[in-house]
Amino acid sequence: MNKTKNYWLYLSPQVYCCIKNEHLLLYHTQTGAYVESDTKEIIALIQELHQKHNLGAVCIDEKQLSATPYQSFIAEFCEKEMGGLIDGAQEKPIQLMPVLNLQRDIEKLQKDRERFTGEDVLHYLLELNIYVNNTCNSQCPLCATCFRQTMCCTSNNEQQHLSKETLQNVFTQIQHAPVGKLNILGGNILQYAHYAALETILQPFKERVYLWLHYLNVAKAETLFSGFKYDIPVTFPVNETEFSACLERLNSEDATFHFFITGENDYNQAERLFNTYTIRNYRLHPIHTGVNRRFFEENVYLTKEDIFSNPLSFREIFARQKLNTNFFGSLTLMPDGKVYANVNSPVLGNIETDSMLDLINKEMNENTAWRKTRNATPCTDCLYQFLCPSPANYEQAIGKPNLCHIT
Repeated sequence: MNKTKNYWLYLSPQVYCCIKNEHLLLYHTQTGAYVESDTKEIIALIQELHQKHNLGAVCIDEKQLSATPYQSFIAEFCEKEMGGLIDGAQEKPIQLMPVLNLQRDIEKLQKDRERFTGEDVLHYLLELNIYVNNTCNSQCPLCATCFRQTMCCTSNNEQQHLSKETLQNVFTQIQHAPVGKLNILGGNILQYAHYAALETILQPFKERVYLWLHYLNVAKAETLFSGFKYDIPVTFPVNETEFSACLERLNSEDATFHFFITGENDYNQAERLFNTYTIRNYRLHPIHTGVNRRFFEENVYLTKEDIFSNPLSFREIFARQKLNTNFFGSLTLMPDGKVYANVNSPVLGNIETDSMLDLINKEMNENTAWRKTRNATPCTDCLYQFLCPSPANYEQAIGKPNLCHIT
């Protein structure tokens, strides 16, 4: 570096910048590298780079380059490819910085009522969870708890079920929608009043249908539909005889096993099971019981290392600023006809009286779940606010807005 020259300092368009409470974060969205600083001069320099008229590049002279606040920072800045330096005699580089500008942003559409009412809002529906009944005899101790925290079957004593006509009406409404996943749950769907007709009703959507059956119910099943995808909740303690029978019944089917873990003992048993039976398709879901806070703090709460463990694209970061990536696009239909954007949120309406279009429009306007972001303290004061995953049901179960060890 020739100290008698001026240089162009430029910022890469792949770098996400956040400044909060006199602290700076630069994050490379391709490599996952990051730089932090609380030096006022450095923050001012980065702010200058972000001025629209500067187009991501500013002239910096040899005095600044050699000065203490800048020298080490710019060395790290260049080493981590946050940007670079070029000879000031060359033409100024122009960097087109990413800007969050959604053409289908709900706030924009709400201002343009004609366009909003004309939008095909069914394209927002990405996943539909249908609880056809709430009857089950397994009596799992954490039935209601699991249901409130993650996808799972659930039952109660009200003995409700969706009519065959209602179910057919729902599928008629979504037949041209890009719904990628249709989860069919209960209770025990084998006890659904119209179970015999269910296979025919689901046939046109077969590639998108996932049938949820607790492993105890699979083990006792007289009839299973062949060729569908199965999701199998597994709660503890596991009855290994029934579990083995479940595996035998699903031997030729596409099945994923969901182990609901409340502590280390559950995890150890789950690990033994999928090793003993060579289970490849499985998911582990931590479940908060109200008395296992320490387990969550040790295994679920995020650390800074967790946040920076995998690179996030600008698209992912921008998405977390505008919508909830856990809930967006999902609706849940219960056996009494009530529809929710999230089972812990207020009811949107009833499928018996409201169309799918009306329900989606209502959620887009009222935002019971789909656009719930990290917009509460302490997240709003954190540099990593939108590097963290969107809020999930765990936050509601624990009663804490940030499940991390940072703030």
